[in-house]
Amino acid sequence: MCGLAGIIFSKLEDKSLLKNSIVKMSSLIQHRGPDQNGFLEFQNIFLSHLRYAVMDPRNLGRQPMSVDDRYSIIFNGEVYNYKEIRKKLINKGYKFYSNSDTEVALNSFKEWGIGSFDLFNGDWIICILDKVKKNIIIAKDGLGTKPIYVLKDKDIISFCSEIKGFRALGSIDFNYDTLGMSQLSVYNINSTKFKNISQIKPGWYLDISLNNLAISEKQWFYPLKNLFSIHPDYETNKLELKQKLHDAVKLRLDADLKIGTSLSGGIDSSIIFTILNELEFSKDINKKIDLNPTIVNYENNLSFDEAKKLSDLHDREYNIVNPELEFNSEKLENIFSQLEITEEYSKQIDLYKAQKKLGIDVSIDGLGPDEFLGNPSFFPQLSFSFFNNIVDLNKMNKKFNFTENINFMNKYFGSLGNSFKNASINFENFINFENFMSGYVNASNLGYHDEEIDVLIKSMEKDISSYNVDFQYTFFKTHCGFMQFFLHKWDKAAMASSVEIRSPFLDKNVYLYLLSLPLEKKIKGGNLKSILKDSFEDVLPDYIINQNFKQGLPISKNFNHEIKIELIKNTINETKFNNYNWDTKKIRNDFNSNINTESIWLIVKNYLMQKGFETRYKNIDKKINFNEVPILSSIN
Repeated sequence: MCGLAGIIFSKLEDKSLLKNSIVKMSSLIQHRGPDQNGFLEFQNIFLSHLRYAVMDPRNLGRQPMSVDDRYSIIFNGEVYNYKEIRKKLINKGYKFYSNSDTEVALNSFKEWGIGSFDLFNGDWIICILDKVKKNIIIAKDGLGTKPIYVLKDKDIISFCSEIKGFRALGSIDFNYDTLGMSQLSVYNINSTKFKNISQIKPGWYLDISLNNLAISEKQWFYPLKNLFSIHPDYETNKLELKQKLHDAVKLRLDADLKIGTSLSGGIDSSIIFTILNELEFSKDINKKIDLNPTIVNYENNLSFDEAKKLSDLHDREYNIVNPELEFNSEKLENIFSQLEITEEYSKQIDLYKAQKKLGIDVSIDGLGPDEFLGNPSFFPQLSFSFFNNIVDLNKMNKKFNFTENINFMNKYFGSLGNSFKNASINFENFINFENFMSGYVNASNLGYHDEEIDVLIKSMEKDISSYNVDFQYTFFKTHCGFMQFFLHKWDKAAMASSVEIRSPFLDKNVYLYLLSLPLEKKIKGGNLKSILKDSFEDVLPDYIINQNFKQGLPISKNFNHEIKIELIKNTINETKFNNYNWDTKKIRNDFNSNINTESIWLIVKNYLMQKGFETRYKNIDKKINFNEVPILSSIN
């Protein structure tokens, strides 16, 4: 993975000021690319790239990359099928100077333009500068796996891989209208919690004119046009899915650095771990992989023993990570400002920090299938056609506590009467506009509503109205902001330690296949992720296959109510806490009266995140120098 940054300006008397700003932006995200840095200046644009040299670590892979006088690229991520695309381009007469996928992505755009994105199987952000058209294209892959943010303010457009980078241009100000909104709301598809800062939607791109800074937003990826035709035979489906996952793992083994994996003991990571062990000495693989898995040990870890047993089964020595249990304001500042969300998650950061200490640079993990295959936290996927035709409701009630979910189902799907088969989703009900900051925050619109959401809902209703409710729900969860929220959290956690995550479940052919599968094949006989389990039942032990629970990396139980209260008490009495647009007096009075503690805690977390941004800005590495990268063809 890498770090990207750019500044486009319409008028500025002192260009050196912005040149200094792009260097500071790069310093703030240097953890994303510790190996090399490079810059490019063209008229009214500065481009910066921080490189993590996973493939072709030579200087020839350095960015911004140009092979001629017209096109330049900065790129974050991987195009895993780049060798296949490279062959096509060579047949068309293209010459290559490096072994990097970046050069393939650049020449692909030269040849096919926006159409090249359809060829890429990977996790990526691509920025292409066209010096003839005088525009820049910034595009995101179909699932939005990698973060990229855009700031538009006055006479400047800037973009950066992480929000904290914009601190180099001035303060990062809260959009108080969104401060109390649920982070899991779909507003995350485009909006952020900060003024003038947005993100690109999954499968979309921006076309920015250098002449007038006009921005055109367009969609390039249409999942509904890329769905698989699913064979009616379940046994065939199992074989197809298994082959696609094997192919996806193989593609992700191309790296010039050490590859490892993590293991939770759940079905997803266990499958990836098992495939890796099968492929390690395959004729198709020419690199040795470190398959001593990293396992996080945390309180009440239901899968911990299973993870260890699976490691022993494959004769692997596992590496146990014991997360740091101490929580104070300084640690939370670091967590919130690194992940750029207000959640008390630290175990993701601890996991990849431990892997880095073990010398692992690339981690092949099991992220992704929950949203496509369903689990207890995505209960609505067990919907009406399924309830009617497939499973005994008594069995469902016993296994999934159906009664407790009646109200939830009513909220999102309407009455559970006799019209199950004809039910449809009211998508607006999935959007949490409720703001819990009323009375504390001086905001103009506490019932915040992003117009992007209206556009999204209308397009969705038009595009997927003919699909059943199961598909509609899955599509909504995976392609409308919810999934990219989690993927960005994991990306930033890994990049904090300069570790690249690769997940075979996010392979284009895998997730489109899973999206295309009908629900009855995903949840067969009341068994969640049934096709995944059935596809690998011949290679996975029973204690993995027969799991009836789902457990991720939770917030530590050590982070208890007493710690929270102490943190609130100390924070709201800080002098700097008074400098924000909230009613400090009311916050303190309510806290002392034990009123609205959770709302106050959310305000405190946002404050600590902002404080963390400021700390990072004060401590930025000033060793980076503005050095332009020469045209690649001129180096040889």
